[in-house]
Amino acid sequence: MQTVPISKDIVLVGGGHAHVFVLKSFGMKPEPGVRLTLIAKELAAPYSGMLPGFVAGHYSLEDCHIDLVRLAQYAGARIIHGAMCGIDRVTKRVFIEGRPPLSYDLLSIDVGITPLLQTIAGAAEHAIAVKPVSLFAPKWQALEARVLSKDGPRSIVVIGGGAAGVELVLAARHRLHTLATTARVKVDAFAFSLITGSTVLPSHNDRARALANAALSAAGINVFEGDLANAITARAVELASGRSIAADAVLISTKAAAPVWFTQTDLPRDTNGFLATRPTLQLLDDDDVFAAGDCASVADYPREKSGVFAVRQGPVVADNLRRRTQGRSAILFKPQEQSLTLLSLGDKRAIAARGSFAAAGGWAWTWKDRIDRAFMNKFNVLPGMSGAGDGEADDSAMRCGGCAAK
Repeated sequence: MQTVPISKDIVLVGGGHAHVFVLKSFGMKPEPGVRLTLIAKELAAPYSGMLPGFVAGHYSLEDCHIDLVRLAQYAGARIIHGAMCGIDRVTKRVFIEGRPPLSYDLLSIDVGITPLLQTIAGAAEHAIAVKPVSLFAPKWQALEARVLSKDGPRSIVVIGGGAAGVELVLAARHRLHTLATTARVKVDAFAFSLITGSTVLPSHNDRARALANAALSAAGINVFEGDLANAITARAVELASGRSIAADAVLISTKAAAPVWFTQTDLPRDTNGFLATRPTLQLLDDDDVFAAGDCASVADYPREKSGVFAVRQGPVVADNLRRRTQGRSAILFKPQEQSLTLLSLGDKRAIAARGSFAAAGGWAWTWKDRIDRAFMNKFNVLPGMSGAGDGEADDSAMRCGGCAAK
């Protein structure tokens, strides 16, 4: 509860991995005179690290989501259920679809990425994009239900050979085989394929790549390397080489793009359209606007899009927003040269890789599971608040000015 007049408004746009740290930080240590407002399209934030486990059936949807209403309540923050669609940095206002503009003193943007489907003809009509996760999850659950029908999909294709694509195809095979076995549907009728324009796990070391290929081979997954998907129809994926791969269901996990509304602003962007920041995570040309997660790129430290960097940026964004309100200089974010990756293999095994090291086994899954659950507990098990299920915010906690959340 604020006991001093509001002197600074911090607006957080998006409930991504970095912003949940900001909410937790200000909940644990409120800043006098500072009011937080969260603008979020979804009131439950998915944790991408647990998505393969959800697809494989190891986690429920609730297991891999953070309750943003409850976390905002803990932080004493207002929450607006909506999507930002523009900004006026001169008057320091953000624009929200279907709502009045909202003023800010400090702003932080963590809105993730959108699927890049335009390069594959028919993708928007015939494929399921993994990002955003909030849209993917119900489509995946619908696909699960369809495979149990007599004429349900049997040929499953995943496009994208990076870590997400490898995890996804192995998780999908594990889950659909499990469902089929339980329903007495012949698993031999299923075919799984992975299509990648380069190699499997192109950004990983040779040992990790060999382990992934061994897992794909053992699972009977057909891998098409060095061949781009040109088009998707209702029954097939057409490749650049001229090959046609039978497909009853297609999942896309390729590179994604920045939100389209970025192009309609004067926000600084890199060559790929993502928000360009300094190592302080402030925009290149604005001390009062921060950006983090996949929607942004640190100009001095280009890295591939990965949830691990968004997680590591969270404490830096939280600290720098606090410092900015106090008139103190910002600290720097410097990503690791090498980071540990834990790739699940569908069943409860995983590959652990870092630098030139890579190994696989059940121990790596146990390690990953422990890390992921610990991360979720940081934001779902909050000091001084009762267990999950008490997170329904009252009307006042869901308001921005005169407009209540959807």
